Amino acid sequence: MQALRDQGNTVIVIEHDPDVMAAADHMIDVGPGAGIHGGQVVGQGTLAEIRGQSSSVTGQYLKNENPEINHNPRSFTETIKVQGARLHNIKGLDVRFPIRALTAVTGVSDSGKSTLVFDILGENGDGGTGKVSGLENFDAVVTVEQSDIARMKRSNVATYSGAYSDIRKIFGCLEAAKEKGMAAKHFSFNTRGGRCENCEGLGRIVSNMLFFENIETVCPVCGGRQFNEEVLSVKFKGCSIHEVLKQPVEKALKTFEGNKKLEGVLGLLQDVGLGYLELGQTLTTLSGGEGQRLKLARELMQNQGKRSLYRIDEPTTGLHPLDIEHFIVLLNRMVDNDGTVIVVEHNAQLIRQADWIIDLGPEGGDRGGKVIFEGTPAQIIACRDSVTGPFL
Repeated sequence: MQALRDQGNTVIVIEHDPDVMAAADHMIDVGPGAGIHGGQVVGQGTLAEIRGQSSSVTGQYLKNENPEINHNPRSFTETIKVQGARLHNIKGLDVRFPIRALTAVTGVSDSGKSTLVFDILGENGDGGTGKVSGLENFDAVVTVEQSDIARMKRSNVATYSGAYSDIRKIFGCLEAAKEKGMAAKHFSFNTRGGRCENCEGLGRIVSNMLFFENIETVCPVCGGRQFNEEVLSVKFKGCSIHEVLKQPVEKALKTFEGNKKLEGVLGLLQDVGLGYLELGQTLTTLSGGEGQRLKLARELMQNQGKRSLYRIDEPTTGLHPLDIEHFIVLLNRMVDNDGTVIVVEHNAQLIRQADWIIDLGPEGGDRGGKVIFEGTPAQIIACRDSVTGPFL
């Protein structure tokens, strides 16, 4: 990028990586938060200038010269053991993964991380050759990738998280609904009965332009409100079902205060930094990072009481350092819920907070596939053989 600039070009990058941000000639920080809390320029200038701007969330993060390291990692006795594994560039590898801990698998690109975690450590431990033991300790093996979420217009934050079924029940039990002969099903935009049939509950109409890109417009019948007038006349705390769907998670928490189940679901989304998402926001509009957090939050809710192994591929891609803080909270809650979390990761911020690190290398391709280090974040910093250690 610097070479491009030096040849007389102007380079503009959307970036979260602190090293790239620090190397920039000029930064423009947008925020202060995400979604409804964003959209403003909260800081701009050189690295030194933006560090001194209290309004800049990014600047305050870059100001921290001494990043936090997990000095109190979880102890463990049970492990998943891999012995004599051979596949691709991994040749005769022995390694162990702690059970009920957060493990980061690190190393340069093509060092064998994905082969180890997603192929060799398969659901039945049958990827490649060698022996894998310890997987019998789990009720479920969950694999999460960046694109691993349904991308349908009819799925939104409320339906995907499971909150919508309870919201519909609340509306269906209201006296105003009963007087009109309505039940929970009338408050669904996915079925006939209460939705606007002109747009089939989507609130928007897509016009097929044949050889040109389709045009999407607001439904002229319901005005984008998704439901018929009779359904919209039923109010909960002064809000129609459509108005509830337009609420961000953080506001919906107050609307449904006292409902323990909804407080649990919405509270978790708030805790992992998704409080700005609207309940009715379609999944097609979510970023990869938002989709991952939403999926993991749902997995956590659905797997209460189960012993689950989570294999996650580079979860911090596209996340701001502040988002990563929220993501680490989620990962730790998954471990505290009797889960075992293994992440393939390059981000130093997350690696520093892991309980255990497995570093592969020393290089990529044929020169990789070896375990260079396994231990805690504090120990890897002192390991001279590790390429990852010095960056932490």
